[in-house]
Amino acid sequence: MMSEATLISVLRHGEVAGPAHVFRGRSDPPLTTRGLAQMRNVVGDRRFDSVATSPLLRCRAFAEQLSAEQGIACRALADMRELDFGDWEGMRGAEAAERDAEAYERFQLRADSASAPGGETLGAFRRRVLAAWQAWLADADGGHRLLVVHAGVMRILLQHLLDLPAQSLYRVALPEAAQFQVSLLAGEAPVLMKLNACADSF
Repeated sequence: MMSEATLISVLRHGEVAGPAHVFRGRSDPPLTTRGLAQMRNVVGDRRFDSVATSPLLRCRAFAEQLSAEQGIACRALADMRELDFGDWEGMRGAEAAERDAEAYERFQLRADSASAPGGETLGAFRRRVLAAWQAWLADADGGHRLLVVHAGVMRILLQHLLDLPAQSLYRVALPEAAQFQVSLLAGEAPVLMKLNACADSF
């Protein structure tokens, strides 16, 4: 139980190799040089007490590098990986809609049962992300933690922390190296401290 407020900074990975604006879940292209610089720019000289990350390389490479530099632990959380987009992996939205208009329309409504063909349902995604979040925070009691993840994971966390309806998730811009900061204290509602879609500084 948190007797002191714990500050959590949640950071999206930066630019990756390959096309932009596609469904990218289980595929794992590396960060570009620009993508790494974007994340560096956001973090700056801020120090953390612990770091956790999605196991996917586009998040993990930066998290492990930063934690090694700061001499702190870095924990890979398997269930913080991005949503599995199944047959839509690597496609743009228009391509997915052309291939299966009915499935794409259901997916756009954000119902828990919705999924890309052959992919993970949004409900299953939400459950695993929130379970991983709670487990990671089980021993939190003050300090500043960093979590390096994906846009989809960030949307699930923002929905949970701010009690947002699922339909509102995509009304928050989360570009490359986007970040938010939340303060958590036992018995109190989470407090969003920062939401900076420009990803310029903590």
